[in-house]
Amino acid sequence: MKYFLVLILTLAACFAAQAFALRAIGGRTTKSESNYFSSIGRIQAATSEEAAVLLLGSSITGRLPDRANGFTGFANMGCDGGSAVDALRAMDAGLLPIAPVLVVETNTLHLALAGGPSEVGSAMRSPWFQIGTQAPLLSAYARPSAFAYSALLARKVGGFGDPEAGPDLGVTSEPVRLAPPAADLDLSRGKVLAEELVPLLQRLRAKGCRIVFVDLPPAGPARSAPEPWLHAIIAASGTEWWNLGGQVEPAAIVLTDGVHMDASSAGATVRAIAEGL
Repeated sequence: MKYFLVLILTLAACFAAQAFALRAIGGRTTKSESNYFSSIGRIQAATSEEAAVLLLGSSITGRLPDRANGFTGFANMGCDGGSAVDALRAMDAGLLPIAPVLVVETNTLHLALAGGPSEVGSAMRSPWFQIGTQAPLLSAYARPSAFAYSALLARKVGGFGDPEAGPDLGVTSEPVRLAPPAADLDLSRGKVLAEELVPLLQRLRAKGCRIVFVDLPPAGPARSAPEPWLHAIIAASGTEWWNLGGQVEPAAIVLTDGVHMDASSAGATVRAIAEGL
């Protein structure tokens, strides 16, 4: 009995210290010991309170700032190693909350053409993931290692800039509706994904979501429409498309590894999204 009591008191002290540490850093960490746990923690944290805009995508999206960094109204559900389809499927199944606006990163959407969910997408359906959304101290973003890794990351990448008055990317375009693609376009690529996503997106829209597919920096040159298979999905579902990245001057974006934006560029991108929406 004595050892059991000591165990209980030790656990209580650990959880108290964990709760104090979370409160001291604003309620959540931003990096864990692996991309997997970083993604799980990021998505669990996004469910903690309602958001006006949910950012869905891959690790490119995962590097964008949200309300934890002062960008009020934004919550990040970027899924490292996956795509926005992982979160969309979870929302359709009622496993994740929805928001008035869903920003869907298109840069890595082609990963969903392979079929099944990513490792993080599968984890969203597990009981321990759902427990973490309801009990912050049991979430992936409250792991003790996450505090150390978050501090190291912040020291390495720097700040995202002023949410209201940081650098301007000079984006003047806005999301647009797409007309149905030309009849002679080959839409065989993506046919299976379209058959899944079109009704899924329509169901989310029926619940009050505005859904905007966005090419994020670094994206290709400005273009009038996305790839045929994606064009068909967006047009048929009644959602919107925005080639934000294609309008940004390459010199305005700094990449850390050829794919992911540095903190300053990521902050400027979210400011551009907020203005364009």
